[in-house]
Amino acid sequence: MRIRLVLAVGALGLLAAASLQDTRPGRVLDAKLHHLGDDRTPEWSEAPADPEGRRLDLDFEASTHATDWMLYVRQRSIDNVWRLVVNDVEVARLTTGAELVERWYSLQAGTLRAGKNRISFVPDTPTDDVVIGDVRLVERSAREVFDLQKLSLRVVDGSDASPLPARVTLVGQGGTKPMLLFATGAATATRDGVLYLDGEATVELPRGTYACFATRGSEWSLANAAVTVGATPASLEFALRREVDTAGFVAADTHLHTLQFSGHGDASALERQVTLAGEGVELAIATDHNHQTDYGIFQRELGLQRWFTPVVGNEVTTDIGHFNGFPFDPAMPRAPFRSRDIITIVQGMRELGAQVVILNHPRWPSATDSPFGHHHLDRLLGRFDPPLELPVDATELVNSTTEELDGLALFRDWFALLNRGVRIFAVGSSDSHTVAEPVGQGRTWVPSATDDAAAIDVNASCAAIREGRTSIGMGIFVTALVEGRPAMGLTFDRSSNLAPFAFDLRVQAPGWIHPRKVTVFANGRAEAKFELERTEGRAFDRTLRVEVPLAARNDAWIVAVVEGEAIDTPAWPSLNKYTLAATNPLFIDRDGNGYTSPGSAASAFAPKATDETIAARMPELDGAHVVQFAAAWLATLRARGVERAAAVERLKKALGPKATKDAEVAELLARELR
Repeated sequence: MRIRLVLAVGALGLLAAASLQDTRPGRVLDAKLHHLGDDRTPEWSEAPADPEGRRLDLDFEASTHATDWMLYVRQRSIDNVWRLVVNDVEVARLTTGAELVERWYSLQAGTLRAGKNRISFVPDTPTDDVVIGDVRLVERSAREVFDLQKLSLRVVDGSDASPLPARVTLVGQGGTKPMLLFATGAATATRDGVLYLDGEATVELPRGTYACFATRGSEWSLANAAVTVGATPASLEFALRREVDTAGFVAADTHLHTLQFSGHGDASALERQVTLAGEGVELAIATDHNHQTDYGIFQRELGLQRWFTPVVGNEVTTDIGHFNGFPFDPAMPRAPFRSRDIITIVQGMRELGAQVVILNHPRWPSATDSPFGHHHLDRLLGRFDPPLELPVDATELVNSTTEELDGLALFRDWFALLNRGVRIFAVGSSDSHTVAEPVGQGRTWVPSATDDAAAIDVNASCAAIREGRTSIGMGIFVTALVEGRPAMGLTFDRSSNLAPFAFDLRVQAPGWIHPRKVTVFANGRAEAKFELERTEGRAFDRTLRVEVPLAARNDAWIVAVVEGEAIDTPAWPSLNKYTLAATNPLFIDRDGNGYTSPGSAASAFAPKATDETIAARMPELDGAHVVQFAAAWLATLRARGVERAAAVERLKKALGPKATKDAEVAELLARELR
């Protein structure tokens, strides 16, 4: 019963004030706007700067009602769970959002009683600072207040006309998002302007003319049409086609939330299943905060098993970072999330069964106030100060609900760690907490022996993520191929071949997303660049032949990054103003002894080196190796008691021309002398 109650709240309780003909009607229960919480907020001019309390209770007289009525509220800064309680019964949860907005909530028939009634706004987190007030009772139903009319929608697979789960977006004049209410069928999820459906649904919305879009994530086409909703019921049918060939891979989202078990956002557990099916996510990893959620229970209730394989995970949320782990047994204890030691946290996760551990959003909530920021990651040498061990398998380089103004910023962090010798791979995810934030907008493509989304081998998928045999993307799909086979995460022995390392790079995107540039990095240095022409209205599918020159004795890692244009359709809203894709590394072994990172090679060589052997080795090194060897040699000299300035002079002599020609070496030397 609880599951169904939460779905009803999500479907009927979240009503916006768009298209309202009679502005702020009804009987005023409280005309004031109240500041609730525990901090001063002088920037909120509409309410007192000092908090007036932690909750709001309103007593009033009313009569019973045999039809649904409405409650009008103005609110601001609802970030966590606030419950709308009438006569001690929860009837809705306030919609989240930072701005001062109008919201409407449905009071089902019989909610109020004759005589005295009490409406309460109750927080789960009493320290939240919010504005709530201007509360009005409207003795009419949503259909009467908003003049709702019916629209029937159908989305099919263009290849065989079978019903297809999808996202439908409706936009009114001036970009407004109409409220969508009373959607038919259990497998639907609605928010203002957004409907997820399992092939077919009927929904009610205010009369008017709307632009309507149907999508199914970044592997499918986009369809659109205009529709006028009036007194006569309207209908639309869309046919979508797969435009990106992902044969041999499945699309995973490794970071997903629900309001039900994370305590914030707005997506119920049932609604989350509908969004996953509608965005084409095939491997769905539940990662509610410090909770092991089993999506399978909810997926089966809605009959959506054929569309994706669910995995029980947990975002272990700590004071020193957030760590996704999976798979877990939902009945097992939770990992030690109160610990402040990353080794203890990750070890605890692995002891409970986690085959994969991911460091989430390493620069969130800001570049400085974050795991990488607190430990001052040095992008030149890949070192942390104070030291930070990373016993994780991967880190998020794409998180589509975390703002990164510079799409390559996290890649520079990652490249520094790879050069130092931290074997950590890239994942992409959505971190979606709401219905409207598209799940799978950031995703990880995982190799799979089957294309049947209901039969994915979870253990094999975990191994592939752990071994870096994946690629990541936000709208774009890229694969590196050697002799026609995916090459990400693999090591290639080139000890007997001095020729450039050649491979194919296949870049794909649907017709409504536009890749524009490819950069291929070797040990963090750009070795090849390609400009991509826009394919207007057509799916993008191009295979590039890439050749990377290799220094005579230097092992190397190779990563390709694709940058694309921002999403320019309201059908798939994106926080970041670009699209992106990347491979995980290909490792090149130049000496036949297996791959060794620049930092590891330098650390092994420097302690037993002399000025002469360092000088002899320098001509054979490329940029990343040069700076790592230079730093290791400086540290060795200092450990031997050589004074700093003298150590720098000895290093300059060993470096020769590279002391001035290599920008990273010059930066290292300048830093040593500061």
